[in-house]
Amino acid sequence: GMGAQLAVGQAIKAEVDDFRPLLPLLLALRTPGMEDRHWETLSEKVGTTVRGDDEGFTLAKAKEMDLTSQVDTITKVAETAAKEYAIKVQLDRMEEAWKPVDLEIVEYRNTGTAILLGVDTYIALLDEQVTLTQAMTFSAFKGPYTERIDKWNEALSNTSEVIDEWLKVQRNWMYLQPIFDSPDINKQLPTEGKRFSAVDKHWRVMMKQALKKPKAIEFCNDAKLLAKLQESNQLLDQVSKGLSDYLEAKRAGYSRFYFLADEELLEILSETKDPLAVQPHLRKCFEAIASVIFEK
Repeated sequence: GMGAQLAVGQAIKAEVDDFRPLLPLLLALRTPGMEDRHWETLSEKVGTTVRGDDEGFTLAKAKEMDLTSQVDTITKVAETAAKEYAIKVQLDRMEEAWKPVDLEIVEYRNTGTAILLGVDTYIALLDEQVTLTQAMTFSAFKGPYTERIDKWNEALSNTSEVIDEWLKVQRNWMYLQPIFDSPDINKQLPTEGKRFSAVDKHWRVMMKQALKKPKAIEFCNDAKLLAKLQESNQLLDQVSKGLSDYLEAKRAGYSRFYFLADEELLEILSETKDPLAVQPHLRKCFEAIASVIFEK
């Protein structure tokens, strides 16, 4: 009857009351991320060998070792382990996030080479991960992962710089490539032509390599590649300056060229053997003249 039920209830309550003080200990000993170093620290602090990850280690054994009386010490070690483990998990997640990210290399017009697209994906991922990694470098629990954090931070930094420099080279290369495709321009600007040719050569080799090894972070985490892109950008700056000075000299020699944009003037100058190349631009150079008749 009721008495028997009450006795069962009281027996269960007594067992629960008995078990309750063991909960903090149980939670601490089963903390994810408890590594050998934590068990060693723990054993040292409690004065006896404790291996909560050992199959033979039971709750009864923990009680027998009187670990409940040292639950605060054990909890402190477990908290350190948990915080270190959170850093490890975060690092693993970040590395994992890059695995499916490939460089998007697309053929560009009839140049026989390619350009880089899909840059927003890489930049968004880099921005997010740089912030996370830098926060880790200030963590009091980074100790065991310091080297890994530094290495990852460097990988992100290299990748970010490479993509920045790559895009700068790409912008200038796309603008200058059709200009220096013209033998006339190369003849008139031999130094700039050679400089552009050196950049163009590296560009083509780099794009072929990127196609063979398309994993974004693997390809971009390369200090030599960064140095080569920086060198290309310096050369392209010199080429752009030389081109700008050349156009200025042409305008100074014939002031009506000031009415034309750089692209339009280059169109005329890149076709020096074809006088008809001026025809589309006459309207801008002269008032009330739309076209002229050329006679041989």
